Amino acid sequence: MIKKEYSRFNETVYIMKLKNGMQVHILPKEDPYYTTYVEVSIPYGALDLSYKVGQEIHQTPLGTAHFLEHKIFAMPDGDAFQEFSRLGVDANAMTSYNQTSYLFTATDQVMPALTHLFNMLDTPYFTDDNIEQEKLIIAEELKMYLDDPNTVMQNKIMENMYHKHPLRYDIGGTLDSITEINKEILLDVYENFYNPSQRLVTIAGKVNLYELERFFKDYDIRYPKKYRKPKTIYPKEPKRLKIRHEIEEKNIGIDKFIIGFKLKPEKQNANLQIKREMAYTMMLNILLGSSSPMFEQLLSQKLINQSFFVHTNFEKDAENILIFAESKRIYRLKKVLIKLLTQDAYTYLNEDSFERYKKVYLGQFIYALNNLENKAYLYGKYFHMKSSLFDVVDILKEINYQDILETLSAIETKSISTLLYKKA
Repeated sequence: MIKKEYSRFNETVYIMKLKNGMQVHILPKEDPYYTTYVEVSIPYGALDLSYKVGQEIHQTPLGTAHFLEHKIFAMPDGDAFQEFSRLGVDANAMTSYNQTSYLFTATDQVMPALTHLFNMLDTPYFTDDNIEQEKLIIAEELKMYLDDPNTVMQNKIMENMYHKHPLRYDIGGTLDSITEINKEILLDVYENFYNPSQRLVTIAGKVNLYELERFFKDYDIRYPKKYRKPKTIYPKEPKRLKIRHEIEEKNIGIDKFIIGFKLKPEKQNANLQIKREMAYTMMLNILLGSSSPMFEQLLSQKLINQSFFVHTNFEKDAENILIFAESKRIYRLKKVLIKLLTQDAYTYLNEDSFERYKKVYLGQFIYALNNLENKAYLYGKYFHMKSSLFDVVDILKEINYQDILETLSAIETKSISTLLYKKA
C-alpha cells in the first residue's frame, strides 16, 4: 500500500494497485466523520456507443450504458438493493456521458456492504425476462423526462448543435433504441468495460485500513489480469451547426429559451484541459453568476427569473456552453445574452474582478472537499482524466486574466444555436 500525504489539505491517500489492474484509493477521515463513502467508477458511459477491441468493431444502441447500470443490480437471488437495505446501507448508481459509478454510504456494516457490492459487480445476471421487464421500467422513466419541457429543450439543443457526435443523444437513449438491447449486447459490453482493471475504487471517511487491505488482497487473488482494453470510436463532427435557429409553440405557462454555444474542442493533456474547463466556468460565473452585476440587472429588468442557469459540457471531441432562461421578453433577452458573450463581455471583465472571484472560487472548491460524496466523485473524475484531485488546486491557481480573455475569444457568432419555446 502506497501512502501519499497532502499536508496543505490535511489529507492522506493510501493507494493499492492490484495485480488485476484495479486501483483502490483510500482517503481516511477521523472524527467527527462517522460515515464511510465507497464509490466504484468505470470509464464507460453514454458516449461509448461504438468501440474497438483488437480489430473488431462493436456498435451498441443508444442508452446501453444506462441500461447496463440498471441491470447490474439484478442477481440470481433477487435485486441487490434488498441486501444493501438489509445491511442498513444507502446504495445508488449513476451514468454520465463518460463513466458509470456504483456507490454506497454506511455508518456500520462497511465490509459486508463492500463484499456485496463486488459480488454484484462480478455477477452479471442478464435474462430475456429481466431485460424485457427493465425495458418497461426505463421506458416509463424516459416518458417522464419527455413530459418535462426543460429536459426536452436541453436534448433538442444538443441535436441542433451536433450532426454526428453522440453528445447529441440523451444518456438514457430513446423509446426505440432501448428495444434493441438484449442480453448478448449487455454481456459483450460488460466483458469489455467492466473488467477489474477498468475500475477505480474510492473510499472516503471512517475506515479500517487493515480490513480493507486484507479484503482487496483476497480479491486480487481471485481475479487475475487477462484483458484487452477497448477503444471508443467517435465520429468526425463537422464544425458547423446542424440547426442555427428554431422556434416551437408549446403548451407552457411562460416562454422558454436556450442558447447553445458550440465550441471547438482542443486536444490537450489532462491538466491543460482541466485548466481550460475551469477558465470557462470562472468566466461564465463572473459574467452571469448569481452574484454578478449582469445577473442582477437582468433580474431587476424582469428579463429572467430564478430558473436561469448556465451549464458547460467538456467531453471528448465535443464542448459547449448552454444558457437556459424563462422570460416574458424572450427576444430582448436573447439579444442581450448573445451581445454580452460576443461583444459586451469586456465591459464587465477586468483584472481586479477576476482576481477577487478567483479567491472565492478557490475557497469554494477547497471547502467542497469537506463533503465525502463530492470529494470521492471529484477524485474519480480527475483520476479518469489522468490527473489528481489535489493537483487541481495548483492548476486553478495558474489561471490568469489572459486565460479568461482567451475563453471569450473562442466564442463565435456562427457557432451559436438558439431554441425558443413560445407559449401557444
